[in-house]
Amino acid sequence: MPQYIAAQYGDRRRYLLKALREIAHRIEGLVVGLDEQVLSARPGDELHEEWCVNEIVGFLRDSEREDLRAIETMVERDGVPIAPRRAQHGPGETDYRHARVEPLVWDFMTLREETVWTLRAADSAWDHRGRDPYRGHVSLHEWVQEMNERDLDALWRIQRLVGHFSAAPRRRGA
Repeated sequence: MPQYIAAQYGDRRRYLLKALREIAHRIEGLVVGLDEQVLSARPGDELHEEWCVNEIVGFLRDSEREDLRAIETMVERDGVPIAPRRAQHGPGETDYRHARVEPLVWDFMTLREETVWTLRAADSAWDHRGRDPYRGHVSLHEWVQEMNERDLDALWRIQRLVGHFSAAPRRRGA
């Protein structure tokens, strides 16, 4: 019985590490091999989606790069300042719409593996806090939970876009 309680209510680190890896692999599986038109298409008002699949993947890659730097900083030292995020501004700063998705996904997956290994080795540093310029102190654990939520949101958006454009009838001559 005590083992069950520890697993149910105990440390969520293992769950978060597993989720970070699995959701990233699910995203990779969804986008690799998709038709270029599906990758760059924006549905407009019908889904209230502003970004295409390529832009979402580009955003994930840019966010992962910034998150890895923040995580490495927090693991190294408690209470350290964290650089402001640029990726939160979205893909508007870089034209990902017509980029090849494979290099974006490859970079994202490579960065994600590095992130997961850094977190696995973090041990007691999971309790460390970083000082975000806008939010104040944020624990490493909170940071990783937010990454997981961002991944889930991105996965949901990509699935919705892929489903929308896969179901859309093709025009003749297109």
